[in-house]
Amino acid sequence: MSSNSASRGRWTDEVLEPFRFMGEPVADAVIQEVFANNEVATVNRILQSIQSNVHLVPGEMPDAVEAYLNQTDDWPEWADAEKVLLGQRLFQRYGMQMTLAYFTWSLPCCYAWAKAAKVLTWTGGIDKHVHRRIIETAQFVLDVMGEGGLGPKGFGVRTAQKIRLLHATIRYHVGGDARWQASEWGTPANQEDHVATLLTLALVPRVLTRLQLDFTPQEEDAYFHCWRVIGHFLGIHPALLPRDLEDAQQLWEAIQQRQVKPSVEGAALTKALVDYLKTRIPGTMMDGIAVAMMRELCSEAVADAVGLEKSDWTRHLLGPMRWMFSLSDEAQDQSGLAAKISASLSRELLEGLHSSETGGSRVSFRIPQSLQESWNLTAPGEKQAS
Repeated sequence: MSSNSASRGRWTDEVLEPFRFMGEPVADAVIQEVFANNEVATVNRILQSIQSNVHLVPGEMPDAVEAYLNQTDDWPEWADAEKVLLGQRLFQRYGMQMTLAYFTWSLPCCYAWAKAAKVLTWTGGIDKHVHRRIIETAQFVLDVMGEGGLGPKGFGVRTAQKIRLLHATIRYHVGGDARWQASEWGTPANQEDHVATLLTLALVPRVLTRLQLDFTPQEEDAYFHCWRVIGHFLGIHPALLPRDLEDAQQLWEAIQQRQVKPSVEGAALTKALVDYLKTRIPGTMMDGIAVAMMRELCSEAVADAVGLEKSDWTRHLLGPMRWMFSLSDEAQDQSGLAAKISASLSRELLEGLHSSETGGSRVSFRIPQSLQESWNLTAPGEKQAS
């Protein structure tokens, strides 16, 4: 017990439990006003714009939403522009591998939190939800980590603001459902779940050391600083934003100990995720690689909580994959064979996302120009051009 307490640092149950019952007052007030004024169609248009990845013009928005967007797009006083740039450059270098980790570590970790998984499956349509979550998460990450994404009126800032409104909308609907057991599960889309989700993105470099990617402590710190700034834009309570990487790791351990539990919902979400990844990785012989990657990157507790099947023969590929990842670190030429092999799975996922459909409608998936160039990617809409 004492070792557990030590690994959690200052993040005791007494500190964290109140955050399970806390939403986000600024966005919550906006959504309540919009619904009170019967401007539901406008809210839907705003939330759909997360997928279509377009800017909204003032004429399309209620006054409350326009005021909210103007009031919540400033950097926090503690933000360091040089650190943000260094963190984005680390993503520029390893973003292909990081993107793969988002799908094979970040999302399974989210699904392992039994209480949070209930929110994610509340309205049913698990397959559709997982597809949408993959697309929105990938778009969000590319928007905030692309060059200029966190700058004034940057795509990343706007996407974070809209996701903040999406969370408030979830609280409005799910929290108002008589079946939701708030006393047991907490507020839907609460602050603890939000910071936990942020950490699944902010701690990715640490996870990727298992695949022998190399970077400096300064780069890892800068990458974390990026996500701390992003947490500010997402409306995470200042008292819940970790101070530094060590503090973040301790918060992560605390939340894992508190929230990771087997659940029917978490297993269903993970199965849908694995099935989706199989459709994005060419051929059937490699179907096991998604599960093998999850087993490699996730803790045993997470793997068991989400009901991950034991990986098949493809687990033997992870040794050569580690070699390829480390080799690609030496390859300065992005067109080099090793770099292409190490990023091939992520490339298939990224280039396939733009043609995805959610709920019968085509999704517009935008890869920032700076990242297309760094990763030698084909932009959506240009695949047939030659």
